[in-house]
Amino acid sequence: MGSTNHVLRMKELIAKIREADNAYFGEDAPVMTDREYDALVEELKRLETETGITFAGSPTGRVSGGIKKGLETVRHSKPMLSVNKTKSIQDIKRFAEGQNVVLSWKMDGLTLVLRYEKGAFVQAITRGSDGTVGEDVTATVRCFRNLPHRVSCKEAFEVRGEGVISWEDHKVVGKNAADAVSHPRNTAAGLVRTVSPDRGKLAHLDFYAFELIKSEKEPPTKMEQLSFLSVNGFTVVPHTLVQAYSGSGAIEDAVKSFDPEQFAYPADGIVVEYDDIAFGKSLGATAHHENRMLALKWQDELQETIFRGVELITTRTGVVSIVGIFDPVVIEGARVKRANLHNLGIFESFRFGVGDRIKVYKANMIIPQIAENVTKSGSFALPKFCPCCGERLTVKFSANGVKELYCPNEDCIARNAQKIARFCDKAAMNIEGLSAVTLEKLMAYGWVKGYADLYHLEDHREEIATTAGFGIISYNKIHDAVEKSRHTTLGQFLIAVGIPLMGPQAAKILNDYYYGDWNLFEKDAKEGFSFSHIEGISPTLERNIHRWYQDEKEERLWRPVLKEISFMERSRHRENANTFTDANVVITGTLTTLTRKQAHELLTLIGANPSDTVTQNTDYLIVGMSPGGKKLSKALQYGTTILYEKQFAEMLDQ
Repeated sequence: MGSTNHVLRMKELIAKIREADNAYFGEDAPVMTDREYDALVEELKRLETETGITFAGSPTGRVSGGIKKGLETVRHSKPMLSVNKTKSIQDIKRFAEGQNVVLSWKMDGLTLVLRYEKGAFVQAITRGSDGTVGEDVTATVRCFRNLPHRVSCKEAFEVRGEGVISWEDHKVVGKNAADAVSHPRNTAAGLVRTVSPDRGKLAHLDFYAFELIKSEKEPPTKMEQLSFLSVNGFTVVPHTLVQAYSGSGAIEDAVKSFDPEQFAYPADGIVVEYDDIAFGKSLGATAHHENRMLALKWQDELQETIFRGVELITTRTGVVSIVGIFDPVVIEGARVKRANLHNLGIFESFRFGVGDRIKVYKANMIIPQIAENVTKSGSFALPKFCPCCGERLTVKFSANGVKELYCPNEDCIARNAQKIARFCDKAAMNIEGLSAVTLEKLMAYGWVKGYADLYHLEDHREEIATTAGFGIISYNKIHDAVEKSRHTTLGQFLIAVGIPLMGPQAAKILNDYYYGDWNLFEKDAKEGFSFSHIEGISPTLERNIHRWYQDEKEERLWRPVLKEISFMERSRHRENANTFTDANVVITGTLTTLTRKQAHELLTLIGANPSDTVTQNTDYLIVGMSPGGKKLSKALQYGTTILYEKQFAEMLDQ
């Protein structure tokens, strides 16, 4: 009877793991935490050992993954297997004994294979469903900010690495509440595996190379392999070599040097790999992982506390995120009192009640998570109404079956605040001081309902100046920023009104094509002009422009703005070009007045071609604080004009 129960439980575990894999890899929308997933896999492994039974297709003997509908599939030249994992430093010591090993970050993003031929990038492929067939994501990966489009090696080769987004860039890309509370891994995967690329957001992603997997002249050691990748322009995963003769304490010291709280990117552990490639290959592989490497995952520091309730966050899509609130505890040296529960399905699985004893931890030593509810009283009832507009919340299921709370009110403050915040963005109308949070307050008082209301805030000057959280100084700053935005470009306006896929590059192309003249652009939009005939404008963007222009609801938002603003029209003659027109410009270091994204968008709008790589064709290198020595030395080698930030600002003023 016991074995029958074991078999039934194994089948149940396999079904749950497959469902989680489909949500995680297929839709980039996890239905359970990493801790819950790992617990299911470990239980399945234990039962397989006890019963001696392993079902065909068991998740313990294959690589997890998925293929997204709408993306072309490509067969890998070498199967992409997983990495065996442990949480024991002793296992790592035993693994490394007698061998030189390379330790590197196990970066948490989307694993990719890049193919190069004759010195040029030709294709990018995801892991895919089983590690043998992946998705062609060449179009999106081309937009990564550090991707080498050309390399010095002219022989064909393939490189494996991780597509990632830093914690800091995730804050920038995550403009809406749903993105802001999601994991950067999910954000990166969602951006790369889309059939409708957002070039502006993709420019925040990086590729970190960690393995040369196919080359005519394969280096004999891992360190030489990584050196080859670095010489060819790849950003290589941070790593360190531990020599076999270094002593027993060397591994522990090396592991301690990898501090996830000081690392700019999400990581879920450390990979330890034999430096001797031939020796590593001689150890073979299972259907799941190669024996030449082992991953050390972080030990979770569990703390017990008391559940107190939830906070609901309505996003611009209407989906409501659920954040658990509990008595503050200190984990990994930081005070924690909130943890994202993501969706209704995950929330319900915990069976919360106010006063329940719960255990919390930091996933990867970074993100607060609730591990389990010890009490499980099940007495807590979620709020029934949207926290922003008061509309009764509904329950709906996403395309991959995730159970979610949803605000059906299309006029909800939270949904429109995000939309208007995008209108105010630096790359759009550039109205400083009007974040989504500030706009929610202005909208809650009824002072702002649409774009055009921003230009009539003087009608509410006294009310805003005497309202808590604002004051006369805040009002004046907002008013001044709004007034500056009255004189704008056609390109900025087209970004501001939220046409899907309308990024800075496409906006610049249209701005140049129509000489900044709104009337010329609108005439073509009204007459159904084929915008894709303009070089650089895709058929998809063309369809989006026409749908946007014909959408009466959208028109009620943007049409009144035309009475408030004027466009900077350009001369039809080339003599109106500026110093930076068609110039190739690279920035190194940190600028004091602009973020890297803002500087690139500004350069694009004034006609320049911003890049992240100094080449013989680079015209200007703009130097900020703590510049990179590699870019400076290349600029000096090629005779590139070097501008310090002050000089750059002065040229812009001119």
